[in-house]
Amino acid sequence: MEEGGVADYQMIVEGGRVNFDLHGHGGGQSVTYERGRGSEGGAGSFTAEFAGEHGWFWRNRDSNAVTVTVRVRGDNSEFRDAS
Repeated sequence: MEEGGVADYQMIVEGGRVNFDLHGHGGGQSVTYERGRGSEGGAGSFTAEFAGEHGWFWRNRDSNAVTVTVRVRGDNSEFRDAS
């Protein structure tokens, strides 16, 4: 995303709960926009504080498998799985 870009998102967690970190990094900078524990999903918006990669890290601490679906609309140029 470019600096000042805005993204609206919806995160859907099926089958359990996840911990997450919505963050950005690039050009020697990093920022955390939001963190959550035991999340079953949510929605929101963020504005990129600088140009770079902005996205999520998820961790499933439960024993059952979960599916995380993210819907993003806005000024993001690319959405990819970095795993």
